[in-house]
Amino acid sequence: MAQGTSKSLLGRVVLLIGLSLFTVELAVLAVFTAFAYGERVADRHDKLDRFATQIREGVRAAVLHSRPDDAEIDAELREAMERGERAHSAPPASHVAATDFPVEVWVFVDGEARSYRGGSLAPPLEAPWAGPWPAGVRELSASGDLPGRTLEDSEQIARLEPIPSGDNGPPAGVLYVRTDLKDLRWDVLQGSLIAFAAGAIAVFVTALVTLFYLRRALLRPLSEMVRADNAARSGNHSRAVVPPGEIPDDEVGAIMRSRNRLYLNMIEAQQDLDRKNALLAEQREELRVWGRRLEKLVGEKTEALLQARDRLHQTEKLAAVGRLAANVAHEINNPLASIAGYAEAAREDLKDGTSADVESALGTIEEQAYRCKDILKRLLGLARADALDAEPVALRSLIEATLSLAEPRAEQRGVGLELLETPSDLGVESDAGALQQVVLNLVENAIDAAAANGQPAWVRVRAAADGERATLEVSDSGQGIPPEIAARVFDPFYTTKPIGRGTGLGLAICQSLVERLGGLLELEPGDGDRGATFRVTLPGRLFDTSAVQSALPKSA
Repeated sequence: MAQGTSKSLLGRVVLLIGLSLFTVELAVLAVFTAFAYGERVADRHDKLDRFATQIREGVRAAVLHSRPDDAEIDAELREAMERGERAHSAPPASHVAATDFPVEVWVFVDGEARSYRGGSLAPPLEAPWAGPWPAGVRELSASGDLPGRTLEDSEQIARLEPIPSGDNGPPAGVLYVRTDLKDLRWDVLQGSLIAFAAGAIAVFVTALVTLFYLRRALLRPLSEMVRADNAARSGNHSRAVVPPGEIPDDEVGAIMRSRNRLYLNMIEAQQDLDRKNALLAEQREELRVWGRRLEKLVGEKTEALLQARDRLHQTEKLAAVGRLAANVAHEINNPLASIAGYAEAAREDLKDGTSADVESALGTIEEQAYRCKDILKRLLGLARADALDAEPVALRSLIEATLSLAEPRAEQRGVGLELLETPSDLGVESDAGALQQVVLNLVENAIDAAAANGQPAWVRVRAAADGERATLEVSDSGQGIPPEIAARVFDPFYTTKPIGRGTGLGLAICQSLVERLGGLLELEPGDGDRGATFRVTLPGRLFDTSAVQSALPKSA
């Protein structure tokens, strides 16, 4: 199949070369034929002119001889004889008229066209003129001063010569010599056909020689290379290399030698790749074994780390419990000391029989006991992680209820409470009690910060929708929170308030509640000219709260 394809390619190459040579031959032959025909026509033209000149005197004599006036004839004959003597005995007209090409001689005289044959004019009835007279005959018959002219077309060449009368009058007649070009065309055509046949034979021989040479110099090496490629594809490596004896010493041979080198290099590279793949397979198996061992070791270490983490967690829990116990002891110690002192004073008063200060002491004892209860309640709220019940909550109503709880304390501290930019129809799915506890704690902290910065003091609360979430902000007119304090405000038991005024659990509990609600509590610390802002971001479905009638708790 490959050899047939190569032969077909070679045949196309040879055919292309043959067509190219044939085209060149046709072009050259056409130019040569046109040139040869032109040269032959020019030569025929010259011969016709010479022939007309040679027979002109004989025609003149024949014309004069045909005239009826004997005196005039004798005179013209004598004149013709004198011109003949001056012409150094010119050959007779019958000999001069011989030509190697077909020619017709006519004489137009006295309004008749007469054929000139054998040195005399034939009668008009023997050879009548067919058709109209040639162009120019009548002009030359009327004037002896006009030169002769040549008429030429694709079929024939004609020569018109006026026949002088000898007395400077009108010409005696007009000589018309005509030759047909058919024989000339046939001669040129025969020569062209002979040249074409010779060229075709030369092209055919050239094509055969070229085909033989290309077959030997190109087809056989290509066939060997195709055979070697087929052997390589079938896996027969022993025959996949072209034998050196089949490689010619030319450009094709260089390609074949390069192909052999590439194939041998490819085989060597494949063998090297197979060796490396085998080595990689061994290493992969070793890695698999090591991977199993490592996995086992990692499992063992992970188990040990988990146990260590549990022990560390227990240790941290114990440490946290210890810190919690220390803080609880510290926080409850003050109210317990007050309770003990006032209880001792009340007992002494009762022992002495005076009860004026007992009521005041008991009131203080009650206040401090509730303070201990509040501290424990906050600690339990920080530690517990009970699930909260989500329900529709109208934010504006919740904020208004919360501000009403904080209003007495704000009036006592001289701080104004404001509710800003909160749509009445803004609501979320959340826990109303936990959310109110967060807002109340933030508002109370803001009241303390605003009151500590002098007048005018204010706390502003606003809520708004933020895409699919709701934001609630509590801002104050305080001095802001320094960076070193802002980093720790959410740590349990961290507070900047005086002893007895705060436990440091409020913001920690707020953060825990907001996270349990699925939200985020953030702080903008502010600076000396701008107070702090706490922002609560709550998730959940926003909806129209005009139909929400859920009751809010009275306190947090």
